[in-house]
Amino acid sequence: MNRIIVICLSWLLLLGGATSCSSTNDAAAPSCAGNFADTLIEQLKQKPKQTPAAEVTQYTYRYQIVYLVTGGNTSYVFDACGQVICSAAMGANSTGDGRCPDFAATATNPQLIWRDPR
Repeated sequence: MNRIIVICLSWLLLLGGATSCSSTNDAAAPSCAGNFADTLIEQLKQKPKQTPAAEVTQYTYRYQIVYLVTGGNTSYVFDACGQVICSAAMGANSTGDGRCPDFAATATNPQLIWRDPR
């Protein structure tokens, strides 16, 4: 569990801190400062190339837009405001952090936003 916390904190440091998100009644359209996906991509471009390559994929999960960020041996799900929702379990050998065990089975509408071309 401590390893997951360290990895999560590493992602937050990678991102330079998450932006704040104000609560609204419409979970699909939170009120956030700026476009988190663009910010995330710019920050990933500044980091060394990962193997496998970093990717940002947009999904609908639990009635909201989320971003799955994969690269290296990690996968994190962020809400549209940049808050970490979970470390996702994305493969047969992956357990994630247990906060969204249904992500792979229930997330819909995947759209690859960016893949590191390096």
